[in-house]
Amino acid sequence: MIRWLVAGAGQAGRCHVAAIQRTTNAELAGIIDPMRPPDKDKPVYTDLSDALRATEADAIVIASPNDTQADLAHRALDAKLPVLCEKPVGKTRAEAEELHIHAKDAQVPLGVVLNQRAQTHSRWISELIENGALIPQAVTFSGNLARLGGWHADPTRSGGGVLRTIGLHYIDLLLWWLGQPIDVKATLYGTPQEDCINVTMTFSSGCTAQVKIYAVNEQADGPVICVIEDEGVRIDMAGHSITAVKGLPDPPVAEPSDADLFFGPGHQTVITEASRALQDGQPFPVPLSDVFPALDVVGDIYAKVDR
Repeated sequence: MIRWLVAGAGQAGRCHVAAIQRTTNAELAGIIDPMRPPDKDKPVYTDLSDALRATEADAIVIASPNDTQADLAHRALDAKLPVLCEKPVGKTRAEAEELHIHAKDAQVPLGVVLNQRAQTHSRWISELIENGALIPQAVTFSGNLARLGGWHADPTRSGGGVLRTIGLHYIDLLLWWLGQPIDVKATLYGTPQEDCINVTMTFSSGCTAQVKIYAVNEQADGPVICVIEDEGVRIDMAGHSITAVKGLPDPPVAEPSDADLFFGPGHQTVITEASRALQDGQPFPVPLSDVFPALDVVGDIYAKVDR
């Protein structure tokens, strides 16, 4: 049984708490958040040091605001506590790189939460591409999202806008499925958090992919739609489910919905597989370095585009 601390009691943190409570080889050791009130059902601590003194935690999930992730992760690594950190891992690529080096020097496991990769349908698509059964010619992610508030809307805290906080998920999926792009074009509208992002990526396979996300208003949140097309093949997805498939047999059955896992069942898969790896003395299945290519693409876009 792996006893997890969860740093951050916001949306992502609550999703990780739910995932831990639904995972047979995991147990919640406590929640760390200076803003969270006491909870009679869950131990709550205001600081990592307090949590380490009061618990016998085996690992920590860091799901706190971007500007707090790196410091928490460094402190956990100093305490020899394995760290699983939500993307984007700090405010900058440099902060993530420093953590990567620290973990290697300390010989402590350090992984990144890329929960979109852990969805059943995302893995199915990856396997199809890997074995040559699917050669995408066009991929589009599109959707209307509620404008992000609080620290999300402050680039000095988040490290960017919608492209980095939300779009990074879809940039990462495209790189995971298709490899490095040979060309990237982007337009970003609105400041500070980007009311619209439109990224077009071209790959050596001939595939053209787009990520088009609009932050419309506070009530406009909805599932991101994905359409993948090949010659005679089409896959339609909405959020965490496949909605239609043409030209391919045996698509995966939709995973059961769970209101507490509101970012999808991928979080539970991440916790289950990370807990198993720790039990077996293995590194995390998705090392922190896996997020570097997506961070590089996003960084290059920000360097070239006026917002």
